[in-house]
Amino acid sequence: MATFRQTTSRADDPQVHTHAVISAKVQTADGRWLALDARFLKRHQRTLGGLYQSVLRNELAHQFGFEWTDIVSGQAEIVGVADELLTAFSKRTAAIDAALDAKLDDFRNRQGRDPTRWERAALTREASADTRSTKSGHGASDLRARWIDEASAVGWSPSRAVAAVETTGEARAREPAPPLTVSGVVGALSTSGSTWTRADVLRAICDAQRPVSQLDGARWAAALELLCDQVVKQCEELDPADATSHRRGSDGRSMWLEPTAPHLTSTTVLAEEERVLCWAMESDVTDPAPSSTVDCGDLDVLQANAAAAAAGHDRLVLIVGPAGAGKTSALRAAVADLALQRRSVFGLAPSAKAARVLQRDAGLRADTVAKLLHEWERGDRPPLRDYLLPAGTTVIVDEAGMTGTGALARLVTLADNHRWRLVLVGDHHQLQAVGRGGLFHELCATGRCHELQRIHRFDQPWEAAASLQLRRGDSRALDAYQSHHRIIPDTFERHLDRIADAWIDVSAAGDATAITTSTNEHVDAINAAVQAARLHEGQLHETVSVAIGGGERAHVGDMIATRRNDRQLSADDDEPVRNRELWTVAALHPDGSLSARRRTGRGTVVLPAAYVAEHVRLGYAATEHGNQSDTVTVGIQLVTAATTRRGLYVGATRGRAANLLLVVTDESDVAEARDTLERVLASDPVDVPATTQRRILAAADRTPLRPGPSAAETRALRPARRSGVIELGM
Repeated sequence: MATFRQTTSRADDPQVHTHAVISAKVQTADGRWLALDARFLKRHQRTLGGLYQSVLRNELAHQFGFEWTDIVSGQAEIVGVADELLTAFSKRTAAIDAALDAKLDDFRNRQGRDPTRWERAALTREASADTRSTKSGHGASDLRARWIDEASAVGWSPSRAVAAVETTGEARAREPAPPLTVSGVVGALSTSGSTWTRADVLRAICDAQRPVSQLDGARWAAALELLCDQVVKQCEELDPADATSHRRGSDGRSMWLEPTAPHLTSTTVLAEEERVLCWAMESDVTDPAPSSTVDCGDLDVLQANAAAAAAGHDRLVLIVGPAGAGKTSALRAAVADLALQRRSVFGLAPSAKAARVLQRDAGLRADTVAKLLHEWERGDRPPLRDYLLPAGTTVIVDEAGMTGTGALARLVTLADNHRWRLVLVGDHHQLQAVGRGGLFHELCATGRCHELQRIHRFDQPWEAAASLQLRRGDSRALDAYQSHHRIIPDTFERHLDRIADAWIDVSAAGDATAITTSTNEHVDAINAAVQAARLHEGQLHETVSVAIGGGERAHVGDMIATRRNDRQLSADDDEPVRNRELWTVAALHPDGSLSARRRTGRGTVVLPAAYVAEHVRLGYAATEHGNQSDTVTVGIQLVTAATTRRGLYVGATRGRAANLLLVVTDESDVAEARDTLERVLASDPVDVPATTQRRILAAADRTPLRPGPSAAETRALRPARRSGVIELGM
């Protein structure tokens, strides 16, 4: 590796930075040349950049006494440098931003949404390349007079700038720096995932630790490595300890394990997972004790077995079913049987909307997992009577795959302490919890599980089979959707018109539509398009409206969504207002409040003006998380590069009569749409529990020695070995 220190940007502004050039060839001790495994460089560019920035900050603090603003995404500014100076000396950034703005506008026009983090990074690289000019060759000494003139033009002399940095820096230095602790670093890492690598630890430290001016850059880099070692020592190692395979010199791990495979976790994460898994294993020791009195009615055999287990006496029951397999029907039969037995039953779901659906469709009292845990864990009073569940209560957790690991561990502890039964119901191929999750899948993979297989939801038999392929990420499912004209490629603007027309047509027939997309920007655009179409059709009162959240306005007749749980607001059916619940605006009032009727079931509520202004939005469309519990007549999924496999599966399985996949493309080209859908099916970014990752690593490490590459593989590798260098601009 070679590094080249630079002091100016291509626009001849002051900019200290370094280019690192890394050879893509590696020579072994016996003289062989091999291609560099660049996965680490690719995966951890953010870590490498954060490390460089951290060392640079500390070197400048050491040499000049600079203080720094808070670190955001690895970046910070010198305290006291005025915004106008930063603007004056950021001409290269301004040029890139201008080019990027044009690319972003074009992207939004084509895709109807903001780009993802990765898409934005790619667009930024394009903008940087497009505006890349040849350096003048002038050094800092040649440009100093020009810099003084440019600073003077915005009102800053060198002496004034130095004084501002010194004065403001002294005040910043007196502020106590938040202590960096091992538990703090581990806590930050475990918030977003169950496992991590040493590089992730280093990134978290660089993002949190302010400079220590007593150390120069080299000593600071060494200190960061020591801090990283301290944190890693306190983490739990998931790599197999008794591995006999050869070890890499770079990281000490087995040569058969990917360098970027996560292998660290915390004792807290493992303790929570093992608490749940051990409790589940203990529950499976006894023989199954299903109920023999369930009225199976129209249930299929597997539904009947699941219902009998849920209404039985097993301490833990796991029920898995694809979308439309009749999980709710099985639960309804189980709840009825438990009522006949005069046994207590209570329902839980990850969201208030899902809890409402469970309560309405399965016929039991229900609330959110968070509410039950809050009632039992608050220290100022005992739980309210509704949550004082007697021993033997059957607690049914719907959409269990969306329950986070921490919440599930706390729920298991409560169930164990109070002798409740747990019935966990869900589909581990649908959406997971935000943050740490995946434990429901692990429970189903290792425990006694009732798996429903027959799909009851769809009117068309082919769609049942195709949905199961979609669930597995099998791209052959797309053949069926395409042959039945369910894949529609078009531009975003044309799709908005198509969605609005479909909503109006389906509603005119007295049916419901679930419009699903992956981003809030798309939700807003679809809501606006449907509302505009309804106004054009005369379905809404155009002259009178009220301001609601997000800069939107609601008319009488609009469909709205309440976006915050408020137990103090109840409809006339005594049911509280829930997040993501859908309503129809019935009347607008002069004070900014409105009356609304529930879209499903009975109930009218008057929403106060303050709630309307902040927590009410148009409700024609929702993200996948908002629609996962819905079943309607027609489902419409807007598909873009931001859609994931699980999101696609959720959106494509909401409708009984039809489900349309509207793919955003540049042209009405089904081949382009297929390419997008195939990439979506290949994208499954989910958290893997630490216990699962430990098993995966152990299996990978036991892989027998593989034969050397074939002649064809050797030829395929040659371009990589000739590829020269990889340059990382930092």
